[in-house]
Amino acid sequence: MEAFIVILFLLGLFAGTFGALVGLGGGIILVPVLSLWLDVPITQAVGISLVCVIATSSGAAAVYVQRRLTDLRLGMLLELASSAGAITGALIVPYLPPEVVKGLFGVFLLYSAVLMVRKRAEEAEAGADGPQDYQVRNYPLGLGVSYAAGNVSAILGIGGGPIKVPLMNVWMGVPLRVAAATSNFLMGVTAAASAFLYYSRGDVYVALAAPLAVGVFAGAFLGTWLSRRLHGRWIRFILVLVLLYLSALMLGEAFGIHIPGRP
Repeated sequence: MEAFIVILFLLGLFAGTFGALVGLGGGIILVPVLSLWLDVPITQAVGISLVCVIATSSGAAAVYVQRRLTDLRLGMLLELASSAGAITGALIVPYLPPEVVKGLFGVFLLYSAVLMVRKRAEEAEAGADGPQDYQVRNYPLGLGVSYAAGNVSAILGIGGGPIKVPLMNVWMGVPLRVAAATSNFLMGVTAAASAFLYYSRGDVYVALAAPLAVGVFAGAFLGTWLSRRLHGRWIRFILVLVLLYLSALMLGEAFGIHIPGRP
């Protein structure tokens, strides 16, 4: 039992590090691992992931705000729509078949990867510690997509980052590092809005969530430290690779297709 707790902690550490590094919350790692490799029902995997998303955001958001990487004005505006969407999604998810949830997970990961590839690499900042000058645009689109991202966050347990980071980076003109930092700021509140509903339905298994959340919280600090030492283009490269692979795994699970690496 102790060894299993250590494994959960290390999994949370890795997910938290990656989530803080690219602004995704770690859910894109936790949900597939819990569902595919640990045989946790998808709704419970999502509920546990949302708790860990809160931990990731708590550990990383304060650091990014202190470094002045987070666009607080934009974040608070988008959070209004995102939280409303999260509550809507949490109310809808009990009526969705598990295969539909897994399929949606894969589709949105693939969508996010395609958006990141379309963005020219030279438009990402070259590893600066502070934000570059930029002009935010497309506010109506940002609010609408943030509402959809809140729904996705509640249904898939991924914090909405795979949608919010490409949205801010590609369509709203926000540099990648600022988009990732602002996404971390957003995701904690968004996840909390829906995690309570999951917990009230009994979909948050505390024995699994506790060691994962501790590891995710520690990983969030490690991820923020690494973000200052990695080039923006490398963050994009890692993000796209992980999104593509996990998208293939979840789509394969939804349609009964064997993908290498899937148990």
